[in-house]
This record gives sequence, structure tokens and C-alpha cells, in this order.
Amino acid sequence: MVAKEDKNFDEEQETVQEEKLNNEENKKETVDLEEDITEEVMEERLDEIKQQLTEVTEEKDEYLNKLKRLKADFVNYRNRAKKEKQQIEVKTKIEFINSLLPVIDNFERALKSVDEDSEFLSGVKMIHKQLIDVLKKEGLEIIDTEGEEFDPAYHEAVMQVESEEVESGHVVEEIQKGYMMEDKVVRPAMVKVAI
Repeated sequence: MVAKEDKNFDEEQETVQEEKLNNEENKKETVDLEEDITEEVMEERLDEIKQQLTEVTEEKDEYLNKLKRLKADFVNYRNRAKKEKQQIEVKTKIEFINSLLPVIDNFERALKSVDEDSEFLSGVKMIHKQLIDVLKKEGLEIIDTEGEEFDPAYHEAVMQVESEEVESGHVVEEIQKGYMMEDKVVRPAMVKVAI
């Protein structure tokens, strides 16, 4: 009976050993499987993160492009507004000067018609000079005429005359002064042109 018990004991030992080996193999397989599952899960998660990163990057680029366009639009708007403001200022100055031109013309007529020795004349000359100086500071320029070649952009020919002193196509005499402001003709000069 001892032999039988020894045999049973040996068999139990073998069974325990086999179970241990099986358990260890199962553990290895489980660990290997867990490692495989963990790797798969990690790769899937990594792919998800990469996809999210790509989406976020695309969204960031889209917002950045929108911001750049808005910034460019704002710069263009600011430049356009500045240019429009300058144009309005010039237009307003030109309108104001146009309203003063008859006054200046009358001053010049008065200066031509008064006796040169009069004290009144020196006072009128001083006022005329002061008015012209103020307008020049604002950008008013007198258009050159006498002896200049006729230019329809700056001169208005009211008469053609024969002249031996001046070449054909050149201004002989100025009838009324012309003015410019900011490279724009406020009023062309009325002139006589040699033929």
C-alpha cells in the first residue's frame, strides 16, 4: 500500500508539475497575448492621436489663414480709408480755393488799376501777397505760362496771335492765372498762344 501511495504521490507530483508548467505556459501565452493586445491597442490609440493631431493642425492652419486674410483686409481697409481721407481733404481744399479765386482775381485787377505811388496800393499788395502765401502753404501752385509751350492740361487757349518774339505753339500772354494743387489743376491758365 505504501507503493501505491508512493505511486499516487508521484502521480500527484507529476500532475502538480504539469499544472505548474501549464500555468506557466498559460501565463506566458497570457502575457504574450496581453502584450499583443496592448501593442494593438497602443497602435490604435496612436493612430487616433495622429488623426486628431492632423485634424487639429488642419484646423489651426485654417484659422491662421483666416487670421492672415483678416489682417490683410484690415491693412487694405486702413490704407483705403487713409487714401480716401486724403482725397477728401484735397477735394475740400480745391473747392475752398475755387471759391477764393475770384477774390484773388479782383485783388490782381485792383493792383493793376491803381496808381503806383499810392499808399493804398502798397496795403493792397501786402494783403494780396499774404493771401497768396497762406494758400501756397496749403499746397497751391501758380501755373507757369509766358514763354512756356502750350499744354492743354494746364493752359486754356482763348486766342491765337501772330508773334515774332515767341515760337509757334508757345504762350504769348497770360490773360488769367492758372492754379494747381496736389498735382491737380484747380483752374487752367487762360492764355494767348502764338501761331
